[in-house]
Amino acid sequence: MESTNIMAFLLVGQGDAARSALPHAPRVVEERAPRSAAWAAFKGKLASLLHRLAWAIEPDVRDTV
Repeated sequence: MESTNIMAFLLVGQGDAARSALPHAPRVVEERAPRSAAWAAFKGKLASLLHRLAWAIEPDVRDTV
């Protein structure tokens, strides 16, 4: 394998370095599909639940000193 191929593999996925061969080529910004408010509320409630669960099972460090 040539060294240029190795360099290309390293650049893939790092920023916009491997997106275009032209130095000042215009970029097409991919827009995400908007998520629903219900999905955002579910994610927030799930995150809160998981944090409370983690806090409930972690040991109390004040008693170990």
